[in-house]
Amino acid sequence: MSPSVALLLSITSILVLLRLKIHPGPAVFVGGLVLSLLVLPPRETPRLMLATLTTLQTYRLISIVICAFSLSKLMELRGMLTRLAHTLESIGPKMAMHVVPSVIGMVPMPGGALVSATAVKGLAERLRLSPEQATYINFWFRHIWELATPVYPAIIAASVILSMPLSAVVLIMLPAIPLMAFLGGIVSYRILRDAPSAPTRSPTARQLARELFRAAWPVLLLLAMVLMGVEAVISFLTASLLLAIQQRVPLEEVKRALRYALGGKVLFLLLSVMLYKEFVEGSGAAHALFTDMQSLGIAPPVILITLPLLIGFATGLSIAFVGISFPLLLPFMSGSDGLVAHALFLAYVAGGLGYMVSPLHLCLVLSVEYFKARLGMVYRLMLPPLIGVISAALLAYLLS
Repeated sequence: MSPSVALLLSITSILVLLRLKIHPGPAVFVGGLVLSLLVLPPRETPRLMLATLTTLQTYRLISIVICAFSLSKLMELRGMLTRLAHTLESIGPKMAMHVVPSVIGMVPMPGGALVSATAVKGLAERLRLSPEQATYINFWFRHIWELATPVYPAIIAASVILSMPLSAVVLIMLPAIPLMAFLGGIVSYRILRDAPSAPTRSPTARQLARELFRAAWPVLLLLAMVLMGVEAVISFLTASLLLAIQQRVPLEEVKRALRYALGGKVLFLLLSVMLYKEFVEGSGAAHALFTDMQSLGIAPPVILITLPLLIGFATGLSIAFVGISFPLLLPFMSGSDGLVAHALFLAYVAGGLGYMVSPLHLCLVLSVEYFKARLGMVYRLMLPPLIGVISAALLAYLLS
């Protein structure tokens, strides 16, 4: 069978299983098996499984997620995330619903939307938001920085693959931040327009800064260490250890945080995501899809959108859509004067948004599970701003 057709069937099988309310872990695992068995020799499937279980990248991902979950649980148990939400609520509960996930979103962490979800849960309840509305606002504004902030690995990978200075890639992608905030804000404004909003006492700037530091210093420390180039696992371990010492966390709460972080469903989901990535790369499905699109004479802007979007959606990993699709798209991004900035912007936006809405994206599936939301209803809320962002990027490309 054609690898590109197998990739589309694999994605379809995952969506069908999710629709049948199968947990994302088994759904992604089955989707990966569908792709592998339709394209690869039978002996390749166990070999790729073993490779996934023994690669350092897999254990690094699992370690970061365990540390992230442990830190967020400790902050929740000590009441720090609730205090953060209450502190920011003083600037207005509706504004705080956006600001809390945005602030936490400055820290690149797998499943990071779970941290902000824990912080805004009480706030969402006071605003009487549905699980789907709370999931949308938390998830969308947690990710407004990701397409252009240099602490995220996909931006760094893009600069390496394209042989461009990191600062140049960041400058090209910078308009994505206000674009996502504005278009996503239109939807959230309609959601919050009629939400109850009790009057709050406005603190002074000094009081607000002091309370923010007291509530969020582990997150601020984590952000500072990541920006200084400290390995993510070490950053999370350091922040968690200092939090436990500063708060004098009892041993029982440490055990609760670790039990929470070591949940079997989450670990299986992480392994399934990494295995699926191996199957996509090992089968050559992404390359086959690109070749098929070229042979059909599809226009360059359609390829610039479709290929990274599908790979981002199929893998649920931002660095995967950059690493797999960008080497293939280089001819479409290059002009007589070098790289075409608007082509890069269009391809990166498409891949980033495909990755954002992927059912393999940890932030999305964990947020949906945390708020007990229906994924289909969350998609309905995300669809208008997604279309708006891609349309704006396409318009900029066509006018350039």
